[in-house]
Amino acid sequence: MIDKFKVTLCCPAPRIGFGPGDFHLENELDEMERFVSESTADFVVFPEGFLTDAHVKEAEKIASRFNKWLIAGSQLQQENKELYTDVISPRDGLVYRHQKTSLTEGDRLNNAHCGRSIEAFETPFCKIGTVLCYEIHFPEVARIEAIDGARVLFNTIGTGMWHDQQLYEWTTVAKARAIENRCFVLGCTHYCDPIPLIFAYDPHGRQLALVTNQRTSVTVDIDLSLIDDQDFLRDRTPAVYGKLSEVKKR
Repeated sequence: MIDKFKVTLCCPAPRIGFGPGDFHLENELDEMERFVSESTADFVVFPEGFLTDAHVKEAEKIASRFNKWLIAGSQLQQENKELYTDVISPRDGLVYRHQKTSLTEGDRLNNAHCGRSIEAFETPFCKIGTVLCYEIHFPEVARIEAIDGARVLFNTIGTGMWHDQQLYEWTTVAKARAIENRCFVLGCTHYCDPIPLIFAYDPHGRQLALVTNQRTSVTVDIDLSLIDDQDFLRDRTPAVYGKLSEVKKR
């Protein structure tokens, strides 16, 4: 395990067909290559739905050429618009794909299907988790990945924030996920909607980055030694949590 590494969080313009921004990319790969080529980090992160599934192979080539791990939201452009977060290795290409498990009303209208598994993924740096957009609001998703060993959670987000209250709630929830799971939580959106966003919190909820309203990228340092001995996972009592798996009746 490598205790210290860097992550670049990107706020790119949306590709054509994704997001209402004033500027759209004809080919998201050019934007991806620009951000990756400028990054000094080990991981470069792009928002939900940034890649079309047809361009994942080209993204693998970019990862290999610049020797970067890529975390990128991808979308299967067929009748059912499935949403994923892809983990792309510079050596092995696409090595992990997380399908969104908590769908919004818009996702359901697009005939997206709900993912059926949640797990962390091993990298040479540490285990990581991918929390896809709306999933950050469901503590069970982040908690399962933390139990599975994730030390860093990446929140790839599709839209921006619509107003200050949503921005406040989203970043507060992200900070809570960091504190309660003693892990880093980092996220980024497309440069679209009223408040595009990049954020990062350490395992104590301390802000490492918060950028709004800029088509830009930010690089943050990850130091796993900041994860202390306060182990909320150890002190859980799963035997009394049965209601968490019950279906709520409206």
